[in-house]
Amino acid sequence: MIFNGTNTWSVNWDNPDTPYELDSHGLIVAPGETLESYAARIDELLRTRARFDLCADGQAGAKSLEAEVGFKVGTVEPMDASIIAEAGEKTEKLFGFRADWVPAFFPTRGLGLLWGGCTVITDSGFPVFFLRRGFRDRPKWFIYRRDELLAHELCHAVRGCLEDETYEEHFAYTTSASAFRRWTGNCFRRERDAIIFLLPVVLLLAVQVIVYSGILRLPLWPFWIVAFAYPAFLVARNIPERRTFFAARAKLEHAGFANPDAALFRMTAAEIRALARTPDDRVRRFLQDKSDAELRWQILIRRFQPQQTETSDENSIPE
Repeated sequence: MIFNGTNTWSVNWDNPDTPYELDSHGLIVAPGETLESYAARIDELLRTRARFDLCADGQAGAKSLEAEVGFKVGTVEPMDASIIAEAGEKTEKLFGFRADWVPAFFPTRGLGLLWGGCTVITDSGFPVFFLRRGFRDRPKWFIYRRDELLAHELCHAVRGCLEDETYEEHFAYTTSASAFRRWTGNCFRRERDAIIFLLPVVLLLAVQVIVYSGILRLPLWPFWIVAFAYPAFLVARNIPERRTFFAARAKLEHAGFANPDAALFRMTAAEIRALARTPDDRVRRFLQDKSDAELRWQILIRRFQPQQTETSDENSIPE
């Protein structure tokens, strides 16, 4: 329905099931969007996407890609669909989507010694994925797994339209096989979190070198406190947010959702908090009110709460 061949991208908006199918491709509805505004955004997104099919066509294509992303990548090789499908298996099981519309490339120019991959958002707001070239022929490099890295970044690409950072890393790190990364991933919500985390650690190491080399005599304990203060804050911030998330998840399970994580993936932090606070006997009313008000909620309820698909009236898209 969406992908009809190279450089051909089309959507049949006359089909009432189209928004639900688009959602399964990771083209989710943004907060407050109507069917008309959603259609306009998706049509523009697919027109932008078609340009990237030309970006692997020799040196001229590479220059076009560099113009889109704003930095040097050298020549690039488009990622094989079978590799993207590895990530799709993870994201479909966890969150009910396969984002096969995100362009992905192996650049010849590395972006860092330990760099594994990243998502770049272009000036037009379109996500592009780059993966270390070593992953082309092997599923693991250093501490990274190819399928986890792709699935992680695809979660960011899909949830970008929600403009909601509170649970962004929580969902992305859910794709990890490591329980430690799944728990700690959402501690680092913004780039500055990682920077503020590392600077006191670097300072502590520098002071230790100075003290143990005899250059200066300084007490080390204040620097240890500074080094641990921000990590403690990150953990303390993460604990209540996780409790809220799992409280909301329990509400959806009780309401009969087949995949509550997929439904939560499409909600903002404010909505997740509101759902977590809703008494059990009012959850269905809460969901119905949301469905009556927003296309996004109509879709997530139909797709992930099976018993809501019994009548055609409940399946209709609100105007």
